[in-house]
Amino acid sequence: MRISQMMHFPLMGAGTGIYVDTLTTALIKGGDDVHVLCSHHELPKKNYPVDAVLFNNGKNSKYDVNFDFPVFASHPLSKGKQFGELNKQERKEFTEAFRKKIDKIINEFKPDLIHVHHGWIIASIVSEYNIPYMITLHGTEYYAFDNFQEYREEALKGLKGAKIIMALTKKEKDAALEAYSLQDKDIEIVKSGTDTDVFIPVELDKSKLLKKYKIPVSERPVVFFGGRMTPQKGIDTLIRAAKIYNKSDINPITILAGDGSLREAHEELAKKLDIKDIYFIGNQTHRQMVDLFNLGDIAVLPSNFEPFGLVAVEALACGTPVIAGNIGGFKTIVNERVGDKIEPGDHKELAKKIIHFLENDFKTNNKQQILDYVRKNYSWKNTVKNIRDIYVDVYNKYNCSTEK
Repeated sequence: MRISQMMHFPLMGAGTGIYVDTLTTALIKGGDDVHVLCSHHELPKKNYPVDAVLFNNGKNSKYDVNFDFPVFASHPLSKGKQFGELNKQERKEFTEAFRKKIDKIINEFKPDLIHVHHGWIIASIVSEYNIPYMITLHGTEYYAFDNFQEYREEALKGLKGAKIIMALTKKEKDAALEAYSLQDKDIEIVKSGTDTDVFIPVELDKSKLLKKYKIPVSERPVVFFGGRMTPQKGIDTLIRAAKIYNKSDINPITILAGDGSLREAHEELAKKLDIKDIYFIGNQTHRQMVDLFNLGDIAVLPSNFEPFGLVAVEALACGTPVIAGNIGGFKTIVNERVGDKIEPGDHKELAKKIIHFLENDFKTNNKQQILDYVRKNYSWKNTVKNIRDIYVDVYNKYNCSTEK
């Protein structure tokens, strides 16, 4: 089957990009022909066909659009505007740049199906072609739909034309039914997962890894955060908790991986609170994140908004327990067998739980239980199978026949 994956953002830096990259790799491994369209500042180097609408970030000399790629709320690779801040000319340039690429892909790659990620502008463009398409909702488009009302007609045009819409959780499905006035039969829940052949427990030389990040070597426990440094991630809650747990006998160090609009503010908060042994190490690759999840004795994800929460699954797949905000996908993913939850913003409760987990060496005592749980419930292989089954059903319905 020839499948075109299309997304508004880069193949790195945020969860949707990782999702599309991992899905594409798995589909190709299974025998499908897959082409990807994304946005970026330069053409990504991948082991599969990929095209990109190139945006100007002030550093690249070759681009299709003379401004940085717009975002729903924020993206660590863009210093551009939110969609709602684009003027009419910028909005037109964005749409026409994607339309030109989509037209080229349809004429040259000739996909049997198109899989659009986020119910937004691309879906509206694709709806104008006589090719069946489906949409995966990744959650952040709800913010845009609520806040950027000038895009609503366009978003609904794309959503209404999709043959099927996929939501990552029941909560997302319920939100979509209400926001977009869709019918229950229009939306399938396809639970996301992680590649448990990539995110795995590994033996680490702790001293060597700490030195790599210029962190003083210590046998003290590690509290780890990985993700974008944006308002929805609740990182200030972790920083305020660190002020408390650093005074405990367990006295862990805190490592934060990622970048974003609030990184500087978070670093300033840590200085203002005079927190010792807290380290901001910036964006990391997939491979580096595996090592860092393994380094952590606890992964802390105190988000106040998180549609699914793939990073929690990745941490668990490395055998590391998770304390997360009691919202969104975390409500389903995290339970007492693999971690715990806090109400968003409750830094005192977070500190208390971190101290409890570290003092009781939860990771060592429950590692196999954590691994068994994530492999059973959040294996990427199951996700890919469910998605491809939907592809086949849609193709058979709208194109008469295909080989499964």
